[in-house]
Amino acid sequence: MTLRYFKRLLVVLLLAVAGQTYAQKAVPVIDALKAITREYKTDFVYDPQVVKKKTTTYNISNFGGKKLEDVLKGILYPNDLVFLYVKPNYYTIVEKDRVGEYQAPSKNVSNEEKTPVPVVQKIKVSGIVTDGTLPVPNVTVMEKGSNNGTMTKPDGSYSITVANQQATLVFSMIGFATREEVVGERSNIDVKLEGSNKQLGEIVVTALGVKRDEKALGYAVQSVKGNTLQTVKGVDLGTSLTGHVSGLNVKNSTEFNGTPTLEMRGETPLLVIDGVPYGNMTMRDIPTDDIESINMLKGPTAAALYGSRGAAGAVMITTKRSKEESLSIDVNSTTMFNLGYLAIPKVQSSYGHGLDGKIATDYVWGPKLDIGQTATQWNPVTKQNETMPLVSSGKDNLKHFMQTGAITNNSISVTRGSKNGFFRAGLNHIYNKGQFPNQKLNIINYTMSGELKAGDKFTLESHMGYTRTTAPQLWGSAYNQQGYIYQLLMWTGPDYDIRQYKDYWVTPNQKQNWLYTSWYDNPYLIAYEKLRSTEQNKMNASLSMTYNFTKDLKLMFRNGYDYYKNEDIVRNPAGINSTRGITIGNTFGFDWSGKGLYGQNQSWGNSINSDLLLTYNKQVRKWNFDALGGASIFYYKQREQGAKTRNGLAVPGWYSLANAVPSTTAGVDGIVNNYGTWAKQTNSLYAKATLSWNSAVFLDITGRNDWSSTQAEDARSYFYPSVATSVLMSEFIQMPKWIDLWKIRGSWTMTKTPLDVYANNLAYTINNSWGTLSATTPDNLSGSNLLPTTTRTWEFGTAAYLFSKRLHVDVAYFTKLYYNNQISQTLAPSSGYATTLINTKETYARRGVEITLDGTVMKKGKFMWNSMLNFSTQNRYFVDIDPVYSAKNLWTKKGGRKDVLAYTEKALRDPQGNVIHQGGLPMLSSYTQQYGYTDPNFVFGFINNFTYGHWTLGISVDGRIGGKMYDYIYSKMFDTGSNPETDNNHRYDEVVNGLKNYVGNGVKVVSGTATYDNNGQITSDTRTYAPNDVAVSYQAYARKWGNSYQNGVMSKSFVKVREISLAYMVPQTWFGKSGIKNASLALTGQNLFLFTKFKYSDPDVDTENMNAPAQRMVGVNVKVGF
Repeated sequence: MTLRYFKRLLVVLLLAVAGQTYAQKAVPVIDALKAITREYKTDFVYDPQVVKKKTTTYNISNFGGKKLEDVLKGILYPNDLVFLYVKPNYYTIVEKDRVGEYQAPSKNVSNEEKTPVPVVQKIKVSGIVTDGTLPVPNVTVMEKGSNNGTMTKPDGSYSITVANQQATLVFSMIGFATREEVVGERSNIDVKLEGSNKQLGEIVVTALGVKRDEKALGYAVQSVKGNTLQTVKGVDLGTSLTGHVSGLNVKNSTEFNGTPTLEMRGETPLLVIDGVPYGNMTMRDIPTDDIESINMLKGPTAAALYGSRGAAGAVMITTKRSKEESLSIDVNSTTMFNLGYLAIPKVQSSYGHGLDGKIATDYVWGPKLDIGQTATQWNPVTKQNETMPLVSSGKDNLKHFMQTGAITNNSISVTRGSKNGFFRAGLNHIYNKGQFPNQKLNIINYTMSGELKAGDKFTLESHMGYTRTTAPQLWGSAYNQQGYIYQLLMWTGPDYDIRQYKDYWVTPNQKQNWLYTSWYDNPYLIAYEKLRSTEQNKMNASLSMTYNFTKDLKLMFRNGYDYYKNEDIVRNPAGINSTRGITIGNTFGFDWSGKGLYGQNQSWGNSINSDLLLTYNKQVRKWNFDALGGASIFYYKQREQGAKTRNGLAVPGWYSLANAVPSTTAGVDGIVNNYGTWAKQTNSLYAKATLSWNSAVFLDITGRNDWSSTQAEDARSYFYPSVATSVLMSEFIQMPKWIDLWKIRGSWTMTKTPLDVYANNLAYTINNSWGTLSATTPDNLSGSNLLPTTTRTWEFGTAAYLFSKRLHVDVAYFTKLYYNNQISQTLAPSSGYATTLINTKETYARRGVEITLDGTVMKKGKFMWNSMLNFSTQNRYFVDIDPVYSAKNLWTKKGGRKDVLAYTEKALRDPQGNVIHQGGLPMLSSYTQQYGYTDPNFVFGFINNFTYGHWTLGISVDGRIGGKMYDYIYSKMFDTGSNPETDNNHRYDEVVNGLKNYVGNGVKVVSGTATYDNNGQITSDTRTYAPNDVAVSYQAYARKWGNSYQNGVMSKSFVKVREISLAYMVPQTWFGKSGIKNASLALTGQNLFLFTKFKYSDPDVDTENMNAPAQRMVGVNVKVGF
């Protein structure tokens, strides 16, 4: 099915290319202009001697509601003619290569005999037109009061000759405000265009790929232009989006191959690519250089037409299309290298491995180093135990083990456009050399897209993509997986030099060269022998067909398909010591084995999303009615199969399932197998109606009904309604001069989330437990009357343009209520089941505020400073408490926050707040208690662009302020003895002088007792206190207090300089006739500076589990267009 599907799509793309030559009967251009005059009530001036010999194949019998500008391009551009805007409904037509050289006659089309009057050449003016960040091509530049004009080139440059110094240049382009500049004595005039004051925002791609004016939307949206993400390019697009959208929280991982987590209003939004909500695509499958724009639809109302999949909003990605009837080739290359670290663990280097000041096979509470002592240790050179001096030869082991990371991100694309369609093909390659040995990530993306317009009635469009990802080693992080930080810093001391262990074998594939014989492994052996490799292949394709019955009514069919196949291989030689396992995929666990291991896990699956959409639009005087209705089918299937050796490898070094050691148990094979399959289907009907008046008042009503296969048969149908309104208040109220536009909006929606696959089914599991083939049912009792989790969302907002559009403000407030939540409830053993799913009466609400401020802070001469500030805050609160099933604690209460960070080990204190000691050691509570809240107080992004002539400086800063998190690496290093704060006089006295004289700050109990309730609250207390004066072992104190949750919880607030770029746009005059249309060179940096009190780890990822060091990346970007 997959191959047949892609063959068909390839035919469509070939047709798109062939469509470039599609032709109709040629007619004179003069006749075409007359037809346009009748249809659009527009007049033209031109040189009839030039135009009368031109012909066009454009279908002028039916303009099909197309924009005037698009029709003119289709008729004039193939004839090397261009049109220049003079005033509303009035244009000048001149030859493309002689723009600005002639003045057209002042009469309209009917005047065919008038000859042009030469313009007197007096002053030549040139410059560059930008949007504040990038050059803007095809801008009309006119001398005011005349028909003398030109257009900007692809690099934004222009040149025009005007009559005199009193001449005024008028810069205009659709979507931008018209700008006027008096020439005066200037010969160079650079201009920045701003969005048109006549519209609030811009055209936004909304649900189902429908394009709408932002002013008409009753919910919050925010757009990101693709070109703002295409200079500083790392591995992941999500990292570059950090801080660019209010309400979008991007959590960036420091791990090799770790992808960012995107949360819109605290939940994961739906990813939609060119209108298709694929089931398996991620942002990594979309080359950054393919992106035209990203529209963030915030909240469920914005994505109501997607049903439960759009309950958290949607990320709408629109890929690039051809904008010109010509061939273009674009190259974009970025190379960055690791230049230091923002956060990296620190360890003490004064004491070796061991306990109680003596050499041992565990911990780092060993003897003092560098004081002339010796001990029997492993010599990695002679590969035997010898008496060696105890010195801190490995105090920089982590840095010596790591390597310089690097990222290259290169792309090339070819685009060809015509009036009948376009074709685009792109190739992107990303290479990431990780910071640990043998970490090499390769990502290759191939993309193709095309469009065929068969007249004005029918349009065929298709997109295809293929992504291949490979990496030989994904191992190396996390405490439970015994990664590199675990091996090098946490549990092994600074008394060995890791560089001497690069030869990691004593006996190849059997015995490693290492100073430990249990728990820990040579990190170089882990890097090159204890492997988890991956190969991932993914294909996606879409096909859409649109037929215009009339200019008001059209029908579209769109089908999207994706398919993936991944293979992970896990292997380790005999003789390893760290054997904690991992789970790959959904179910299959791999335990590393000291006897050797080989395992494979394959997963593959596909999704299909089909839409049939009928749209209708009717304008009657000031009223406009816009409606759509449609149906969709979404099908998803995933399969997984794994196999591994059960009892090790028979022949060391031969990694194959065929080399599995045979089982000695009857009926049990030497290979463990696993297989799973998951599938679901959702059928949907939906409709939307929009009524607007005078382009100032808008009302949207939508409805969608889903039938989900995962629900019980009698509960598969559920309905999603939504209502949204938008009102341009500035159309009804006389505004002060400093308010250009003001809009208010509001919306309400209901969404429902069906059960997961198999959550409502009793499925058998086949295995070979107890030596025989057997089948078991799960211990979860399914409930047939479960209701889908439901939410209701209210949103209110406002937006305005102020101070002649120098400032744009957007504010949104939302409340999202969650009810019919499903929880797992314990059952009595006599039932034969352990748990069951039920709907609880507990409800909670998520409330938040989002603010965006963007505009031009300063502009003077060639200098311009554009800035954007994004701010958002959101928290979850309990609304209703279930008297039976809600948790019984102090913070689960009506009005209480849901994001409580709670754990045991909180310090017991006296009424004055002093820590209570017993036997010289701090007393820690055994009750679960509150430490704070996990959600930040607010998230922000501060984006700045400074432009001076051809130079552009971009600076992006973002952060999360507030919230608590457990700093695992910092706290755990007190337990192991590697924390640098343990290197003090108390430890020296204990290890070198044998003194256990540490006295902790606080008090001790002199008399009396205290009693507590179930929540750890004091119910009675007769204790009296005195200052603590009991001396104890510093090692014992540090391991109890330092390793406690109380000591490890700290603020996860941070501010990060995310990106900096300094770019130079090369003037087009440098290229001559080389064929180069534009080029730029930029210095780039990503993840540059971090400001935080969180210790030894970057809190950006929002969790700490011995995270890898955070790298600073610096490099160069080069762009060339042909």
